[in-house]
Order: sequence, then structure tokens, then C-alpha cells
Amino acid sequence: MNYDEIGITYTATRKADLRIGQALAKRLNLLANSHLIDVGAGTGNYSHFLAELGFSVTAIEPSEVMRVQGKQHARLHWIGAQGESLPFPDGQFDGAVMTLSLHHVTEWQICIKEALRVIGNGPLVIFAFDPLHNPDFWLFDYFPTLAELDAGFKPSFKELQDFCWSKGFSFSHEKFPLPPDLCDHFAAAGWAQPSIYLDEKFRNGISTFSRLTKDELNEGHGKLQDDLDNGQWHVKYGHLLKQESHHRGYGFLRIQA
Repeated sequence: MNYDEIGITYTATRKADLRIGQALAKRLNLLANSHLIDVGAGTGNYSHFLAELGFSVTAIEPSEVMRVQGKQHARLHWIGAQGESLPFPDGQFDGAVMTLSLHHVTEWQICIKEALRVIGNGPLVIFAFDPLHNPDFWLFDYFPTLAELDAGFKPSFKELQDFCWSKGFSFSHEKFPLPPDLCDHFAAAGWAQPSIYLDEKFRNGISTFSRLTKDELNEGHGKLQDDLDNGQWHVKYGHLLKQESHHRGYGFLRIQA
């Protein structure tokens, strides 16, 4: 995914969600002054969050457009580099994070090994979604190509587990059911706020929407607008609004060499 093309307005809808940021810090289980690397940092929402907690963070982001928009902090340093080729010696960092970036990496196995190389015995904590999760999301009824795109992403959590175990790395996984009021507006964040997908600004912060044709966008937008106007969305999916959270295949992975 070329974020130099689609990342121009990324900061408009993508913010660090407190619950995700706190979960990253909890799973790192490191002293606050530890040196972290954030691989595929985007505009640095979670890099900045962790720096605010006292960590020293090096944010790795290959897209110049994203880095230009990057959050700034005295304990946050930006580097333009690819996750598959980190320009650091072995063991330079105490831990690493990746937030919704692993599925954008071309060679994810190499990326995992590179992250583990530069953190030595430290933890790698990844926030990601499992492309093999049951594709029953109501959004796919309006934009069916999104389901195909999601299913084509790599790696699945099973692939990650098998890879880690084959290399002798520890691997653990915890589900993260999505709350209805996420302020980090990634793909499934609006599961209980259907009208938000009618907002072009919201869609522009989600990479998969950029891969839909104009006709697919217009058709899905029209169908969703109609169903919200005539009440059919609530007839079909209104039960979701009674839920305190909704599992869409997102979770935290912790890997250690």
C-alpha cells in the first residue's frame, strides 16, 4: 500500500485510542524509560502515546508523506526505513510495537525477524487483525470488495503462530473486542456507527477503501444511505447497538525470541 498517495489526510481521522495505547504498554511490560522501536509507525499516534508515558521511541515509517505529518515529542525520533531492513545493530532497543501495520509489509517473516533482531530478548507487541476471522461484518454487505481485500491480507494469526513456533519464538494472542466509541478510525471502528462510513473523510483514513472503484464506492454509499434513511439497517443490524463490544478479529500478539 502506497501511503505517499493515500496518506495525505491520514491524521484527520486516525488518533491514538487510549485503550489500545494502554494495552500496548501493558503487554510490553517494560520500565517507562525503556527504548522502543515502532515499526510502520504511520503518523506516530501510538509512538507519541508511548513517548508521553515516558518511553524513548524511534518511529520507523517508509512513507515521507506520513513522516511529514508525524507527531513530535522530545522522546520521539523519526527514521525513514523499511521494516524488512532496519538500520540498527542487534539488540539496540528494549522492545518493539507494530500497530495495524504488519498486513502492509511485503515480507512479513523478514519484518518479524528484523524486529526481534534489534530488540534482542525484548518483547514485540503487535496490534493487528486476523484476515481469517469470520467475514460476517455488515459493512461487507454494502462494500463486498472489502471482504475480498481483507481475506487477501497476510499473515493470519495462525500463520504467525506457526512461523514463530517454527523459529523457537514465544507467541501469545489476546482478542480485542472493539468498543463502540473508538477514536482510532480504522476499518471496523464504526461497527456501531454506520453513518460514519458515509463520510468521505472517514473512508480516506482507511487504506482498503482507496482500492475500491468509484462505482463500488458510489453503489455502497447509496445502499447504506438508503438503508439508514428507511430503517432497514436497524432492522437487520440494530441488535449490534445493544452490545458493549464487538469482536471483529482484532487482537494483541506478543512475540519474543
